Amino acid sequence: MPTLPDDVTAALTAPLTRLDTDLAAGFPGDPGTPHPVHTCYVPADQVTATLADDWGAAARAVLDTHAGNASVLAAATGIPAALAEQVHAHVRRVLTDRPVADLRVDLEDGYGIRTDADEDADAAAAAGALRAAAAAGGLPASYGLRPKSLDPTVRTRGLRSLDIFLTTLTEGGETPPGLVVTLPKVSAPGQVSVFCDVLTELERRLGSGSMIPLEVQVETPAAVLALPAIVAAGRPRLTGLHIGTYDYSAALGVSAEHQGGDHPAVELATALMQLATAGTGVRVADGSSNLLPVGDRAAVHAAWHRHADLVRRAWTRGLYQGWDIHPAQLVSRHAAVAACLLAGLPATLQRLSAWVGAYPSGSVADEPATARALAGHVRRALDAGLLDDSGLAAAGLTRAAVTDPRM
Repeated sequence: MPTLPDDVTAALTAPLTRLDTDLAAGFPGDPGTPHPVHTCYVPADQVTATLADDWGAAARAVLDTHAGNASVLAAATGIPAALAEQVHAHVRRVLTDRPVADLRVDLEDGYGIRTDADEDADAAAAAGALRAAAAAGGLPASYGLRPKSLDPTVRTRGLRSLDIFLTTLTEGGETPPGLVVTLPKVSAPGQVSVFCDVLTELERRLGSGSMIPLEVQVETPAAVLALPAIVAAGRPRLTGLHIGTYDYSAALGVSAEHQGGDHPAVELATALMQLATAGTGVRVADGSSNLLPVGDRAAVHAAWHRHADLVRRAWTRGLYQGWDIHPAQLVSRHAAVAACLLAGLPATLQRLSAWVGAYPSGSVADEPATARALAGHVRRALDAGLLDDSGLAAAGLTRAAVTDPRM
């Protein structure tokens, strides 16, 4: 018999009830929604209703020109030869069916400083193009705007463009689903709080029935030092933290030739971002590669290899999303992602099946937390179209098992 009566245990643990509620609210875990493998940044004046298809077509043209067969693509991107045919077919399929997973209209660094009249017109035109894309079924699953920051020199301009963009986007009906707004160059939690207040007021005046998700770009040393407070300031609107690779490394004095997502300083920042968001449901995204796949075959292959290396390195660190800033980067993005998923998929399915079946199998004894990581790999493969229900069934698994919220 226990020494402590039930009522005594209940009394002693009663103070934990409020804490249980707070922890459940603060750390709900991954949202379980499809995780886009990239965010494509496009200057506002280049956004059209057919942009996703146009990027896909441009990427296919570069693929045909510089990697028309599987072995050439494998060599150009550093993927295993054993996976070459499967990856090549996957890349061509994705570039045709859904080349852009997440689109961001850029009014910040990728757009620059224009006249007020030009930026007003471009903000409105981009929103109109996205509405037209939605009506035609060509809008990516997630999309949105990166306005200028809340820095005093561009604050008024950035908020005006945000207003024009959202106002135009809501004209004539409901806002197309998948909208997210990205706030760049954050240096303090107070900027996030104020921006959330602005979004709330715009939602009220525009009659929006839902909360617009927010992403924060972490690209200043001050932001890295204030990460927990920034995350708290953005909740419950905050859904993502994105590293600004080049602004951040430049701010630390890293020379241009050494700047990149694999620089130790940048990797430390993304690791701290992961730590600050772990369990909250806020996702962390890697940055971009500034070496563009343009020019002759040697130049294109070098840029693809560099980009694919960065994607692979990010994936080993649990960063499953990054930025793409040129259509031809879609080739190396989707090739590297497919190779990452396929290379470990057979072992992942076997280990997850053993865990779900509650019997030991093989040489690895997995913990429940690891089983959740295994299920995440399987879900990403399903989302990418690299695995289907028949493949799950062959491993003794079902879609319901791997999408169980407890996973």
